[in-house]
Amino acid sequence: PASAYVNLVDVLKSECHTSQTADADYSAVDDTNPVLDTYLGSYNSGDSEPAWRPCLEFFNVNVGEYQKREAMAGHGGDAGQRKRVPMKKLPGTTLGLFDYQLMAVFNLLRFVLADVSGGLLCDEQGLGKTQEMYGLVAFAAALRRCKTEVKAAWWKAAKGGDDKKKGGSPSQHNPLGTAAARACPFDDRYGFKCYCWHQPTRELADRLPEGLNVLVVPARSCASMVRDAKSKLDVKQFKIRGFHEGGDKEDKLTSADAAALRATITATQGETEPVYQYQAAPGSDYIIVVSPEYIPRLNGLFGVEVKIPGRADKVKKSALLPGVILMDEFHEYAISREGDESRVVAWLQHLKKCCLDSQQPTPLTYFVSGTPLGDTPADIRSAISLLEKDVWHDDAHPLNGATVGSFDELTKTFDQLTAVQASGEVVPVSDIVEYRRGLSRVFKHTMVRRLGTDQFQGRNLTDLGPLKVNITDHQLPFSLTDNLQALADQTRYQAVAAAAAQGIPVARLLRSKEGETLLLKLRLASIFPGIADPSASSAAAFTFTTAEIHTHLAAANDDVTKTPYFAHIPAWSASSPKLATLTQTIRTMLTDKSPIPGSPTTSKKYCIFTPLESEAVLIHAYLILLKRSPQLKGLKPVLLASSMPQAARQRVLDQFLTEGNAPPNVLVAPMALAGTGLNLQRAKYSTVTGPAWTKRENHQAYYRIHRIGQRQATQLQLLTARWNPAERVVLAGYEGKEVEGEGEGMGMGMWEVGNRFCEREGDEGGLVGREASAGR
Repeated sequence: PASAYVNLVDVLKSECHTSQTADADYSAVDDTNPVLDTYLGSYNSGDSEPAWRPCLEFFNVNVGEYQKREAMAGHGGDAGQRKRVPMKKLPGTTLGLFDYQLMAVFNLLRFVLADVSGGLLCDEQGLGKTQEMYGLVAFAAALRRCKTEVKAAWWKAAKGGDDKKKGGSPSQHNPLGTAAARACPFDDRYGFKCYCWHQPTRELADRLPEGLNVLVVPARSCASMVRDAKSKLDVKQFKIRGFHEGGDKEDKLTSADAAALRATITATQGETEPVYQYQAAPGSDYIIVVSPEYIPRLNGLFGVEVKIPGRADKVKKSALLPGVILMDEFHEYAISREGDESRVVAWLQHLKKCCLDSQQPTPLTYFVSGTPLGDTPADIRSAISLLEKDVWHDDAHPLNGATVGSFDELTKTFDQLTAVQASGEVVPVSDIVEYRRGLSRVFKHTMVRRLGTDQFQGRNLTDLGPLKVNITDHQLPFSLTDNLQALADQTRYQAVAAAAAQGIPVARLLRSKEGETLLLKLRLASIFPGIADPSASSAAAFTFTTAEIHTHLAAANDDVTKTPYFAHIPAWSASSPKLATLTQTIRTMLTDKSPIPGSPTTSKKYCIFTPLESEAVLIHAYLILLKRSPQLKGLKPVLLASSMPQAARQRVLDQFLTEGNAPPNVLVAPMALAGTGLNLQRAKYSTVTGPAWTKRENHQAYYRIHRIGQRQATQLQLLTARWNPAERVVLAGYEGKEVEGEGEGMGMGMWEVGNRFCEREGDEGGLVGREASAGR
């Protein structure tokens, strides 16, 4: 009956005390604040004239024509805005690259000339890293093809032939040893100056390893990556295959494909054990999209039996030896939760050793992530270890300061300085500057990174502007204080006991996986405070862990109304300040009839991201009840849950991204599932319901809608509840400080539930927006 949900509707009318802080650049570092963190600026942007001119010359782009095209684009765009246009379509691609993207591809591949077999591609979200990945694959394949065809032409010339075939006849290519040539008839077809005469092309092509291309992609994104690659790469030049759960049959990598791509492995008997020699097979026209979990299976598909001289038996070896490997969102799987190297990294180390033992170039391995560092620079240690070469240890080598040993010293310095910060002391600015200089000695030779607010050749990379986030801090209604304090005390006793059992400080325990589990219910109570009500014993029956959530959703066929949580939502959500803010934002979204450039509809969409999966499920249940209110009859919520099969998740996303009044207009998703890899530019509104363990996760959630292609003025929110000790633990980590408690450490002050920790109540409210712009 409708009367059962009176409390939900009354939330709209309740007087909730909040304060709003407008952060005009949420993703930026505050240079005036002497706090050491993992923020990274730009590296190797290529914006300078000495860097950009060689790129234009290499790709045979007329400087005057480029400048003329840029001037024309400067007068285009909607409402007179300057619109950046693609300037170069590499052979094998169906879409052109922007100028800054072409520069990234050029710089990344040229790292190999400085003894770096790969690199880190870390442009901020929305700048087109995926397109740059395709550009790398296409560029490398075109260089190999150009070299092969030119050498074949030279060989024919040496034999006295002059057959006019696809690769060019000897009379068309410049003869071997030509020094005065300035062009080749095939320059335009290759998309760059030909190997037959251009020395920089030769230097680059001669350093490239042979082999197929492998894209390692999080499982949730594999299917969409295959589809995207097939739309942006020429399928007449590239064979794109998927190797992951739920892949389409027509895109699946077959045994016949593997047989054609296997490396040749030969064995000789060494002094104590066999020595294996690997020779990669040509295969740059193949692209395999594989999930990290499927790499062992992929190795199995490439398995061969190798005969060892003098022995009757054979040894099974994997003949998978790629030429280019791209690790998309590598921070998700390159290190384990415990800080150890993952199985993926072990596989990459194995490939590196096989190549070094066989005296051939190691695969070009690119680590791709918009936010490469989380809590520590150690997050990319595995990448540095894989890129490192023996020559780096030479005192005169530019990368002498980028060896694993040097990087470990940097990490040690970071840990020491952040420990000083956590103790409440101020770290000398000179120490922070010296640490960042050491980091730059590594990244200026290995990383390409541009920020959304950067410029390239005098123009902003995007018209999006910085992340403008409205941070709303909520006070707790006085009537709920006792119940929440009891829950906080219970959590404290459990944390102290667990820390004592392990012999570690409580602060360290709280930032561990076990600590996250202990804080789960207390964090959840910041948005569903009724969970702490002892008179409502219903909450005691639930743990709200991800495993429990999955069990109940599976039993209910992903219908949240059929889970045991649903009946308790009215009691758990009563008097929730955060839910009041969410509800008000929904009302704002439903009544927003402002035009959307290029769209026939004015219907808006809203993304709600949660740090906890249980929180996403409960919010979805709340919204299902809330839409029964006549005031919110236009509300159509959908849920993404990690327990859903990939196909089901894709259906939900497709429905949400459909324009019009009928499709869903509110998407609720946990950050673990929706924080990366999703393009949700159709949405105008986005709220993060509570701080994630790292600020990076918050950034990624906002960048799902605040990215290139967004046509509206995005409205971004972060909801906090500083009265909650669990949230204060998380927020303190953003600044490298202890949890708020006025020096009371792990005592009662740290676990106090109180509005004295909240931001001062302000008069100004509302959401913070950015100027809308048309984008690609």
